[in-house]
Amino acid sequence: TVPPSDTVPPSDTVPPSDYVPLASPPPSHAAIHRPPPQRVPPTSMSRHEFSVKGMPLDFANHANDHGDDDLEGKGKPIAAAMDDVDIPTAALGGAEPSDGLPGPLVYHRLPGKGLWIDIKRRSRYYRTDWTDAFLPENLSIVISTILFMLFACLAPALAFGSIYETVTKGQIGIMETLLATGVCGVINAFVSGQPLTIQGPTGPELAYLSMLIGLCGSLNLEFMPAKFWAGMWQSLYCVIYTLLHACSLISKVTRFTEEIFSAMITMIEIVAAGTNIVNVFLGKASIGAKLWTLIIVSLTYVMAVKFRELRTSDWLNANLRKNLSNYGVSITIISLTILSSLLTPVLGIFDLRYLNVPTIIEPTWKDPTTGLARPWIVKAGGYARPFPAWGIFLMLIPAIGGCLLGYLDQNLTEVLVNRKDRMFKKLPAYHLSNMVVGLVLYPFCAILGLPAPHPATVRSLAHVMAVTSTVTVPLPDGKGTTVRVTGVAEQRVSHLAIHILILICLTAGSVLRYVPQPIIIGIFLYLGIASIRGNQMFDRLFVLFTFERERWPTYYYVQDVDRREMTRFTLLQAGIVCTLVAISRVSQIAIAFPFLMATMIPLRIYVIPRLFSAETIEVLDR
Repeated sequence: TVPPSDTVPPSDTVPPSDYVPLASPPPSHAAIHRPPPQRVPPTSMSRHEFSVKGMPLDFANHANDHGDDDLEGKGKPIAAAMDDVDIPTAALGGAEPSDGLPGPLVYHRLPGKGLWIDIKRRSRYYRTDWTDAFLPENLSIVISTILFMLFACLAPALAFGSIYETVTKGQIGIMETLLATGVCGVINAFVSGQPLTIQGPTGPELAYLSMLIGLCGSLNLEFMPAKFWAGMWQSLYCVIYTLLHACSLISKVTRFTEEIFSAMITMIEIVAAGTNIVNVFLGKASIGAKLWTLIIVSLTYVMAVKFRELRTSDWLNANLRKNLSNYGVSITIISLTILSSLLTPVLGIFDLRYLNVPTIIEPTWKDPTTGLARPWIVKAGGYARPFPAWGIFLMLIPAIGGCLLGYLDQNLTEVLVNRKDRMFKKLPAYHLSNMVVGLVLYPFCAILGLPAPHPATVRSLAHVMAVTSTVTVPLPDGKGTTVRVTGVAEQRVSHLAIHILILICLTAGSVLRYVPQPIIIGIFLYLGIASIRGNQMFDRLFVLFTFERERWPTYYYVQDVDRREMTRFTLLQAGIVCTLVAISRVSQIAIAFPFLMATMIPLRIYVIPRLFSAETIEVLDR
């Protein structure tokens, strides 16, 4: 039964395609009784997914509403339109691949065996990882993906770099963020176990740096040497847990933990943007600069949202809607930069803050006594004073926290990217990806004083969808159409080209300096709020504030679970998220934040089954 249009989730919320087989529907005049098929819920984060055609991977169009040629996502998501219909994964584009080797997340008793198997697995694909990009059916998709993803990666890098500078008191900024993103992306393009994941700054790294700078301030330690030693310990931990196959534990993570982790990242980004706005108003800027900051932040957020919504509107034509939506964030930054540069002199505003980007490639931090930038190689022994030996070993503790956050960020993103419904023909290599991080990326970032990039979930899923080819096919019940995957350009060229272009942007410091900082704060706010719609926990929170039962949306978890049970489950998750975010903001106890995050896995395995019925867990956590 198709629910009314006002109860269907937003068009950019999309469930996965892991369905079970269903026989072809009988003719309309046949009165055949059959048991209702099992309903399949969406998986967290899947709502961020979209393809180069501007529509979700599994997206139903209803001919009665929009016609069979509706290719712009104006139909209803399959979960809403087919609440009682399941489709086999193979029917949507292919079957699960097999290369004769043990599975990517299989645990091995012999240390290093999983890494060796991953190297054997990816070495079989390595030549085609490069040549497949130039196949006739892939070349145009790869080129368009490179251009689209460049702007999709550059805007968050600028946003996070600006926030990093505020959090670290000017010791890490946009230059370091762009350099880390570009170089680590190039390295991953050559040796990563899954080249379709996109490296970049993320919320967990922001939380880690906030915790570390607070710890250094309370202990009177210099931040850069402390970050160096923490990074080297982090590298050692990562190598050890990779050799011991700790990556296999990620298979124990369920929706409960995924939603908490995703919500935590969302709240960290929103809180960081809000904190920056408050700091502007508490600072010494003029009233005009403060009001203009608020106006620019609001305009940036509203424009970014409107460009995203343009994809499913009736404006213009399909091509223009898709392109304007894809490049909406970049258009917003450019247009508001021009607007601000024209109006601020007229309004008499001369103290507006702009991006602090060096015109030459050099570190952001300047020595206050000499006015010169620090050397690129971090002085592990200290700058103004010797770094104490006890401080070196003390960094063992925050390094464990950073390693835990990096582990979750790295592996949860790869799990989401490597879902079976992607129809990949090349299996991933989790141990290889983690070894590259521990052996190469962490030491590189520690030595140069750079923020460690991790696979960015939304950008990685966007990259996957951008290299995915699809066609529209009728649904088995004949009530509409869905998008079927016909192929994926599994290659390394787009990843390499994207990050090379980001490195080229390092030379554009003289141009980026004209971008007002409030624009970047607005983009950061947009990134945080936009990710709310990809998390079922937030959907359930919104349902709790709908008191009229007849207005409840027809989500499966609303209909299949007792409201009191759903309320308890949701409030427990929300309470955990608020606690984690609050702890991460208090410097005296922030060091406990990543350890508490890591306890979510045993909490789910051992405690949640004692608090909720099996039926509730089956629906809300499967």
